[in-house]
Amino acid sequence: MTEYFSIGKPQRVERVMTRKATIVARKVHAVNHLDNILVRIRKAGEILNLSDDLIRTLSSFKLKWESDLEVQMAHGGRERFKACRVWHRSPHTDQPHKGGIRFHPDVNVDMMQAHAIEMSLKCWLMGIAWGGAKGGVAVDPALLTISELKRVTEALVDEMDERNILGPSRDVPAPDVGTNARTMNWIRQRYAQRRRSREDARFAGVVTGKPVGYGLDGIEGRAEATGFGLMHTLERMLAHRPIFFGRQPRIAVMGFGNVGSNVVQAAKLRGHPIIAVSDINGGVYSANGLDVDKLFAHYVDAHTVVGLPGADAITNEELLVLRDIDVLVPAALEHVLTAKNAPSVSAKLIIEGANSPTTSGADEIFEDRNILVVPDICANAGGVTVSFFEWARNMNIQDERVPHGDKQDVLQSMKGIMEKATEEMLANAQMYGTSLRNAALVTAIARVAPLFEEKHLS
Repeated sequence: MTEYFSIGKPQRVERVMTRKATIVARKVHAVNHLDNILVRIRKAGEILNLSDDLIRTLSSFKLKWESDLEVQMAHGGRERFKACRVWHRSPHTDQPHKGGIRFHPDVNVDMMQAHAIEMSLKCWLMGIAWGGAKGGVAVDPALLTISELKRVTEALVDEMDERNILGPSRDVPAPDVGTNARTMNWIRQRYAQRRRSREDARFAGVVTGKPVGYGLDGIEGRAEATGFGLMHTLERMLAHRPIFFGRQPRIAVMGFGNVGSNVVQAAKLRGHPIIAVSDINGGVYSANGLDVDKLFAHYVDAHTVVGLPGADAITNEELLVLRDIDVLVPAALEHVLTAKNAPSVSAKLIIEGANSPTTSGADEIFEDRNILVVPDICANAGGVTVSFFEWARNMNIQDERVPHGDKQDVLQSMKGIMEKATEEMLANAQMYGTSLRNAALVTAIARVAPLFEEKHLS
């Protein structure tokens, strides 16, 4: 357990000061990221001739919540962890807010505000009338035992439930950085334990991204959804912009978690060569394309892509600026493409698998260089789309878009929703002569603007 989370443990002053300086720097970055999103919302609002009042609504928040969690640890003492949750805005009061629960040392309200807005935009672009949310706990899950992680999760549920934040019709979390299906099952079980004697509710609907299996109430296809959805988006882009002249695009993927690994798998199924992949430890590269089957087998044994036999070692930074790739998929953390490395990026098409991997400075450079960037709210929306299916099934919501079959039915229904959204984004980019990122915002906001206007009639 890191010292700066401890109660009653000695701390070295220089470590505390370094940590504080890092937190301050990242909070400033988070504020800048939020400012950039608010500028984009205003620009989209002006294109759509929205009122200043509606633009202010879309630029504000329903909820910003913070709490300290006190958790019993394996060593017998208690530790405190900072927790937070942010709700953006919802066009309907009878629909929940939706967004990930993140376990990461850098979780804070400033960072979560920007991500909550992006979650709203992602839902609206896909035609899902939810409000966006985001939150989590400032903790490194790698430093805790499984039992400690479960107690942290349960403490978070307790605090959120005491304030009536959590609920199938109020706030429906999903996995994010540092959390997974098991975490979601812990949330579902703890919420049901607290609520069972007080109300009759469909407790399974309190989270999505749950495990699949008898009594677990997850949905087949959720694990693959974001990566496979991104590949569907790539296919639509290739249909509209044949920038590779009929040949198979050469792809590099930064990040080999749930999103990145499924992008690689989906690319293999389509015959697209994967030239490079990386994870937190580094990357591997082959000019002739990596052997994907050997890559996955190696990862199972080594728990990293690094060291893949027959491949060259590269860094994450080198992967981003490889000279012989066509498509770059940043599928790790945010803000990896910056004004510093954007001039060296050679890919002609960037598809954002992670949330906010591209800074505004990099965006400007890519526009000047005619590099297409498919924004995260379109490219990685497969996850939230299948989450909508899972929630609708759990809640017995009748919606013709929700499939009732197996994994293939789920992924096919997701594909239809994503293709429709991508086509509308491309059409608006052409209509308004703007970037795909701006066009995505215009498409998303245009869907819900009449709902907000009706909701706020005086």
